[in-house]
Amino acid sequence: MEHDEMDVDRWVDERLSSLTPSDDWRPDSTAAFSGLRRRQAQSRRRWWLWAAASLAAASACAAVALMTAPPACANPLGCATSAKPSTPPAPAALRAEVAPYKQSGSSTAPVTCELFSDYECPHCAAFHLESLPRLAARYVDAGKVRLIQRDFPLAHHRYARLAARYADAAGSSGYYQAVADKLYRTQAVWSVDGDVDGQVAKVVPAPEMEKVRAEVRSDPSLDQSIRADEAEARERHIDRTPTLICNGRLIGPNLAMPQVETQLDALMAPR
Repeated sequence: MEHDEMDVDRWVDERLSSLTPSDDWRPDSTAAFSGLRRRQAQSRRRWWLWAAASLAAASACAAVALMTAPPACANPLGCATSAKPSTPPAPAALRAEVAPYKQSGSSTAPVTCELFSDYECPHCAAFHLESLPRLAARYVDAGKVRLIQRDFPLAHHRYARLAARYADAAGSSGYYQAVADKLYRTQAVWSVDGDVDGQVAKVVPAPEMEKVRAEVRSDPSLDQSIRADEAEARERHIDRTPTLICNGRLIGPNLAMPQVETQLDALMAPR
C-alpha cells in the first residue's frame, strides 16, 4: 500500500516537473503578437464574409419586393403624384391660353369641364377610351358641356411629358385627337421602351410627322403649355390623374360614368 502511494507521488512530481519551464526558456512576445494578429485577421475575414452574405440576402429580398410590388397606379381613384398638392402655383406668366385643339364643345355651354390627364396613367387611358366617348356624345356634342384637356404628367411616369409634347405638337397639325387615342391605346408598349415617336408616326402622315418632330425638338411653347396646365393643377390642389373639374367643382373622386353623369346633371339642373 505504501509502495502504491509512493508511485503515485512520484508520478505527480514528474508531471509537475514536465510542466515547469526550463531555466533557459524566455517568453517570445513577437511570436505571441504575431499569433494574435493572425487570429484577428481571421476574425475580420469571417466578419466581412458574414456581412457580404447578409448584404446579398438583403438585395435579393429587395429585388423580390420590387418585382412583386403593385404598380404605381394601383389606387382605384387614379395615379397620384408624390408632390404635395399645396406646392405654390407657378408664376402667372405661364398661364397660357388653352390651345383650340384641346377644347371641344360650345363656348356658351352652361358647364365647363377641365380634364387633367397623364398619358402614362392606366386610369387615364381607361377613362379616355371607355368613358370620354360617352361623355362627349351625351354632353359635349349636345352643347351642354365645354371640355378642356389639360396635361398633368406625373414625375414618376418616365415618358408622360414626352408623350404630352408629341400630342400637343400633333395638335397644331390637326392630329391631336388621333395621337391621344393612339398613345392611350398603345400605352403598355411605349411606356416601357419610350418609343413615343414610333407610335405617333403610325397615325400622322409622313410630311406632317416631320413637322411634329421639329416642334418636339425645338419649340419651347410645348413645355410652356404643359407647365401652365401643371400650374393650374397645383393651384387647385390636384394630386392625381385623371381629375375632372366642372364649373370649379371636383367631380369624383371616382370617375365612373354613372357618378360623373349624376354630378353633371346636378350642375345643369334649374336652381
